[in-house]
Amino acid sequence: MRQWTTSADEGTEMSILIAYAPEKGGRSALALGATLAAARGEDIELVHVVVRTWPAAPGNADAEFREWAVQSADDATAQGLAELAELAPGVTVRTHHVQSRSIAGAILDAVESLKPCVVVLGSGQDGALGQVTLGASANKIAHSCTVPVAIAPRGYRPVEPRRLVGAWSAADESELLTEMAEFGRASNLTFTAVTFGRYSDGMYPPEVGLAVEDDVFAAWRETALTALREAAPAAGLDPATDVSVASGPDWRTAVDAVAWEPGDLLAVGSHGGGVIRRVFLGSSATKILRHSPVPVVVFPG
Repeated sequence: MRQWTTSADEGTEMSILIAYAPEKGGRSALALGATLAAARGEDIELVHVVVRTWPAAPGNADAEFREWAVQSADDATAQGLAELAELAPGVTVRTHHVQSRSIAGAILDAVESLKPCVVVLGSGQDGALGQVTLGASANKIAHSCTVPVAIAPRGYRPVEPRRLVGAWSAADESELLTEMAEFGRASNLTFTAVTFGRYSDGMYPPEVGLAVEDDVFAAWRETALTALREAAPAAGLDPATDVSVASGPDWRTAVDAVAWEPGDLLAVGSHGGGVIRRVFLGSSATKILRHSPVPVVVFPG
């Protein structure tokens, strides 16, 4: 059973939903959500879930839980509001909290009810500082959400967003690049696109020669760049200057091949299924996300 308490009757379609858990690196999510809200000129929906791990009980036990849940939510809300007042002064913030056995389920219900343009999550505490990682609840949210999901690296601190780098390949729908570009424009970001590629050392036996490997990789690179250039104009990109290929012997090296700058965000597409568009990360997108040095926005497929 989920019990909602909210500071507003309903959200608006022009808002940023921050899934806030102060005990789980919540400041990183606040920092990213605040910068996006300020850049886009949108309100913030601050959603905090109080986890109920046991069934409702009669008598004082249940009353004590309700009292604790209300106090916990009030404390978290006050902390979140205080930090947002510093991070995004002047931005309207609506607060919501819910008692639920499932953090992911409660956040997905909030998405359905509040209709934000993007959901912002923090990274799991098990990852390294500066790394984008998904904990169990965040992973469920990211794989079931019907709107883009922005994930802040662990320890992220606010930096004025400047550029959105869209990861795209010929396997993606051409509309994905346009959606990324539209998100970038709405966020007052410049937009560029890149195709990431990984090649393995020793693809062929030594007797074949390194020249064969070089030729195979050069052919792949040219094919990938041609596909990206053909898709670029529909997204408002200049095929000569706004697209590139980044590659390496492993995914980390390929991601590092991009000249990342402070204020960059990385956009990746997911692979959807069924009638309703949802986020579902494929293996390549997951590996790119894992090595990203900047916040990542995942678009439903």
